[in-house]
Order: sequence, then structure tokens, then C-alpha cells
Amino acid sequence: MSILDIFAKPAQIQEMKKQTALLEGQVAEYHRIQELLVDNILTLNEATGSNKGNDYQNYAEAVQAISDKYNCKADWGCLHTGIVVDLRAAFIMGEGVKVAHNVEKRADAERELAWVDDFFSWNDIDAEMAQEMAKETEIEGKIAIRAFFEKEAYGIDPAGEKPWPGMVSARLIPWTSRKYEVEADENDYFYYKKLSWKAGATYDAGSLTEDQFVYKKFGGRINDPNDAQPKIMRCLTQIDRLDRALKDLRKINNLFAAPTPDFEIPAESPSADRQVTSLLKHLTDINWKIGKLLVHTGKFTMVGVDIGGVSNLIAEIELLIKMISGATGIPIHFLGLLDLLKNRATGDNTRELVLAATARERKIWKGVYEELITKSMLMFNKKTGEDQLSKKLDPTKITIDIPAITQEHWDRIEKVLIPAAVAGIISKEHVASQIPGVDMDAEAEKRKEREAEEAKRSKEEFEALKAEAALQGQEPPRLQKVNNAQA
Repeated sequence: MSILDIFAKPAQIQEMKKQTALLEGQVAEYHRIQELLVDNILTLNEATGSNKGNDYQNYAEAVQAISDKYNCKADWGCLHTGIVVDLRAAFIMGEGVKVAHNVEKRADAERELAWVDDFFSWNDIDAEMAQEMAKETEIEGKIAIRAFFEKEAYGIDPAGEKPWPGMVSARLIPWTSRKYEVEADENDYFYYKKLSWKAGATYDAGSLTEDQFVYKKFGGRINDPNDAQPKIMRCLTQIDRLDRALKDLRKINNLFAAPTPDFEIPAESPSADRQVTSLLKHLTDINWKIGKLLVHTGKFTMVGVDIGGVSNLIAEIELLIKMISGATGIPIHFLGLLDLLKNRATGDNTRELVLAATARERKIWKGVYEELITKSMLMFNKKTGEDQLSKKLDPTKITIDIPAITQEHWDRIEKVLIPAAVAGIISKEHVASQIPGVDMDAEAEKRKEREAEEAKRSKEEFEALKAEAALQGQEPPRLQKVNNAQA
């Protein structure tokens, strides 16, 4: 097209201008949509953390997040964080802390056993405090306990049948509130020499020497005394994602529960606009709801969302629960997948799983109580002046155990120990000692009392027979010792 042709056809020029303006408008709209998509993608990445696999890489932030989730103050993950923390603490402590005498020093451990019983009672370690401290370690990954002497009479000293002249108190030091630091020996990272904290808004700065505190860590590298990631920190991101997935599923279910009525009138109908207007007015006038009879022109359907992605969302939820179970040792049916618990054998196997997953923590807790009792006894001896006396408390006479009772343990008692005791291979006392909750010392005292009562009753019966024989002029019976096994 030449210049003369263009000037000769002004109508074509106007049409080209209109098309150019239309194209420019479309390009501008495309740019706006592209910028909007970019902003949404960046916002989505920030909200979900999809650009990294671990959203909790800092210990302090992770512990604070676990604490907030456990206390239901966080936006995500409160339900399953509480389940994991409480169940792990329950499985770790089991039936609680069991104190017994050292077999080699059984004869003279009465005073030490009585002191430990009173020490546990004084600090509620024989009650809820054992579980509470286990829960705190699941949140923080470490534990610090302060020991200090209080000069207040408590309990009974069996040596003198009078109250103890004081008792040692044991108090947990939460890291989330004190942010304490532990100093280890430069040549031995297992030797913790000092624990200190800086001043806060409601407390002063302070420090404890090695004889005043007990410190153990349940995670992290062994060469760093303050590095102690809790077990749940490994799967905290998955717990958040699980909660978000459940929220998404709830939104979809909400849409499923509210389908939209759709009245379709063919657009090619010459009176389509009039029919649509008339139908809308009629629905409004009669206040139509689903369930009412309706006669109209056109086609009626119920429109809902596409459910194609629901199966993928459910698969993601199940996968996340399995990952959390594998990281923490909590059986999957405790986390919500009860349908996977097919039979009793599966339930027994899952209990074995969580007991095996918490075996390491039980050993560490055993060390915590052994060290706590040792330092508390030595402090008691020093504060009461008994460290210079022969009757001072000796922590080597005491042993600590946190038993984990499994189905395998009961099967061993039933199928091995009881038959062996019946055959005389082992003693009945040994079998009784393997039964959870049986106090062997208390049982021995009861057995002595029972034997004494039986001996007294037998003697009374013999005296009665002897008196009766004397009255009848017969020879008095002889008292015979009967073998207990034959009896």
C-alpha cells in the first residue's frame, strides 16, 4: 500500500488505529496479569515455605514454636505436637521411676531407701513431676534440675525414728524462660562444670556450680553441651504441612456440602433474556429452596467443585502422618490413621515400635535420676553434718530403673519363668521380682508375718490337742516340723 493509497482511504486509517489501540490494551492487560501471578507465587512461597524442606533451622526459634504449638498458641500444628509430646513422655516414663537396693549392699540399705522415698515425695517425683519433666525435655531437648537444701523437718529417719533434719529440693530450670548456658570442661565435654543465665525482666542473673545442678541433653552432637534439638524438631515442618492439608481438605468438604443450583436456558432461544429474568423473579418471590417443587423451562443441575484432587490430598495427609510416626516413634493410629490398625498383632507391634524408639531416652533418664540422687544425698550429708559420720547416706547402695513393660515381657514370665519356678530351676521370688508393681521387700515382710501367724496358730492348735489328750489320759501328741514344700 503506497502513501497515496493511505491518504486516499482515511476510513482504513481509522480502522488500523482502533486495532492498534485494542492490541495495546490487551498487551497491558497481559502485563498486569503476569505481575499479579508473580506476586501471588512469591506470597505463596513465603506462606508455605515450599522453597525449602525445613522451616525450623534455629534451635531457639524451633523450641519456641514447639512450646507455642503445645500450648495451642500457634497457627498450625497444635494438635499433633501435643499428641507427640504427651505420648512420648508417657511411653518414656512408663510405670515411673523404680528405686531398689543394690544387691551387694542389700542388708544395710534401709536408711537410703527411706531417704529416697521421702526425697521423691518431697519433690513429687513419685507423682506427676516425673511425667512433667519428661514432657519438658520433649519440648526443649534437654533438662536442667537445680538442687538446694531446705532446713525443714520431713519424713522419718529409720535410724533414729525421728524426722529428717531437712530435705533437698529439686526444681526444673526451663530453658525457654531462662536461656541458660552450660559450660563443660575443655578436655571433657561430658563434665559439666557450671550453669548460668543472664538477668531477665522478672529474675536476676545467676549461676550454679557442678554440685548444685544436674544437666542432661537428649539430642544434638555430644561435643556441644548446649546443642540439644528435641526429637519432634526433625518433623516440625511436616506437622505444619499436615495441619494445612487438613485445613485444605476441610475447605473442599465445605464446598462439597454446598452445591450450587444451576438453571440453564439455551442462549439461542429468542426469549432467553426474558426467561432468565422471569425465572429469577419467580425464585425470589416464592423463596425457593432445594427440596421444593419447581416447574420451569430450561435445564436444572447441581454444580459442585471437581473432586479429582481430593485423592491426592488424602494421600499427602497419610504420607505426612507416616513420616511423623517414623521420626518420633508414635504409632500411626495414635496420630489419626486408626483404620490402619488391622488386628491385635499390629497393635502389639506398634507398641513395640514406640518402646524401642524411646529406649535411648529411658537410659538417659535413668542417668538423670542416678546423678540427682547422688548429688542430693551428698548435699544432705554436708548440710546436716553427716558427711563426717559413719551413718552418712551412701548413694552406691541405691539402684534406679525405669522399666518398659511389653507383651514380650509378659510372654517370658508366662512361658519361661513360671515353668522354671515350678520345676525348681529358679526361685518363686525371682519370678515375683519380674512382675511389674511388685515390691519384693514388702512381699518379704508380708511373708514373714504370714509365717509367724501360721506358726502361732499351729502352736495354739497343738496346745489344744495336748490339753485334750491330757484330759482323756492319752499320750500327748508330738509337735512335728512339716516341710513347707511338702505341705
